[in-house]
Amino acid sequence: MKFDFHSHILPGIDDGAKDIEESVKLLDDMAADGVDLVVATPHFYCMNMRIDRYLRHRNAAYEKLRPYLKPEHPRIILGGEILFDHSLVGNDKLPYLTMQNTDFLLLEMPYAKLDDQIIRGVEAIVEDRQVKVIIAHIERYLAFTSYKSLCELMNLDVLGQINAESLAHFGTRRNCFKLIEDGYVHIMGTDMHRIERGYASLGKGMDIIRKKFGNDILEEFERNGKMVLKNYSYEQIVG
Repeated sequence: MKFDFHSHILPGIDDGAKDIEESVKLLDDMAADGVDLVVATPHFYCMNMRIDRYLRHRNAAYEKLRPYLKPEHPRIILGGEILFDHSLVGNDKLPYLTMQNTDFLLLEMPYAKLDDQIIRGVEAIVEDRQVKVIIAHIERYLAFTSYKSLCELMNLDVLGQINAESLAHFGTRRNCFKLIEDGYVHIMGTDMHRIERGYASLGKGMDIIRKKFGNDILEEFERNGKMVLKNYSYEQIVG
């Protein structure tokens, strides 16, 4: 099964699909690629919007799209891409931002050096155990920070997600391969935003991984995805 754990397919809520027509086209493309399930993860910036207001907007966007969904479209699970901010540490409403029917939170790091203050903040969220943390598109942060600092973050009890698009380009592909080899990647996503931006399909990313590592790692990603959706513990997933 193909699971896309990171997408911006909901219409008119962030910098993803601008309207229902584009949302449907993105879902058509995912269906053609054989994607079984996609997590809708619109951006959440706590400095711009309250959690309850964000959830209302997200749910309204899904309800607006729902009448246009087709039987062949992947199943949609609601979630969010939550930009890390220190105000999230100890926030009692943080569980409301998790992936539907799970305790997993897709957490985006600031596009800056991963300093000790940021890493300790993520550690505090993990240790608080209100949520289970998935770090979004971990390969992207290597444009801003050292591999050593990223490893320090990923050595916390967190899961890692990479984008199919990063596998399609030689420079970022090498980073993805290194992160896979070091055991920091657990699931994948397209991070699909706009059609005009031309993001690589999940299938294309999987084909690249298959040529490099064989089927075993893809089967592991599929197992991980199933366990995330069933809300298994971090320890059960990394085993």
